[in-house]
Amino acid sequence: MKNPLEKNDHKILIAGVIIGAVAAGAAAYLLLTEDGAELRKQLSAQLEKFLGRDAQEDEAIANEGK
Repeated sequence: MKNPLEKNDHKILIAGVIIGAVAAGAAAYLLLTEDGAELRKQLSAQLEKFLGRDAQEDEAIANEGK
């Protein structure tokens, strides 16, 4: 039988809740605000530059299966 006076350690649960709340807030900002939309465009352009791809290559890949 467990000791009813023993305290449970909820540090991991609390950390998970905080991390989830921060992630949800960031997603909401990116998806629901105009500034977030602009930031998404900038991040997308930087990612494409990093990966060495451009929009024409993406269209060519998308149209291959048609």
